[in-house]
Amino acid sequence: MNQDRDEAAQEFMDEIVDDLGYTPKGGKTQSSGSTVDPGRFPKFLIPWAIGIFLLVLMIVFFVIGGNGNSTEELASIQADVNKLEERLARLEGLEKLEDRIVHLEKEANRLQQDIRKIIGRDATASPKTSSSAVTQRYHTVRSGESLYTIARKYGISTDRLCKLNNISPKQPIQPGQKLLVGG
Repeated sequence: MNQDRDEAAQEFMDEIVDDLGYTPKGGKTQSSGSTVDPGRFPKFLIPWAIGIFLLVLMIVFFVIGGNGNSTEELASIQADVNKLEERLARLEGLEKLEDRIVHLEKEANRLQQDIRKIIGRDATASPKTSSSAVTQRYHTVRSGESLYTIARKYGISTDRLCKLNNISPKQPIQPGQKLLVGG
């Protein structure tokens, strides 16, 4: 086995000498027309060659064979994106409308207070009659809302909202729950 190694090393050195045109000290010079022994083809290159060939085939398959489906998928994705954009635009419109309604409710409350100041309360009216004249407003809790966001929406403090509904600020609220927000 060592003899095979020595022979292989010597052949390798001889090939380097031929390629470089270098003659080591005390070495012999060979002609530059060396031939490669077909029996010496490195066997470790065969799996690499097969692997590279398969890789090229896969790339060709995916690049050429996959184009038909990807354009259809891209068109489908684009249609879905367009639908989502339309829905988002509608939701933004609803939020603006909701903000406008909140603003109008605040304005109506301010006007009612101004009217009460101008007219004054009727001293002869019974307390029961005057309290029935005041309308109570309720808010139905939606998913994702908190006491803070509801209070801000109606222009009242979180503490006031909690007092109106006999709840603590740390008490959780549930979607569908009705909260008194004014009156």
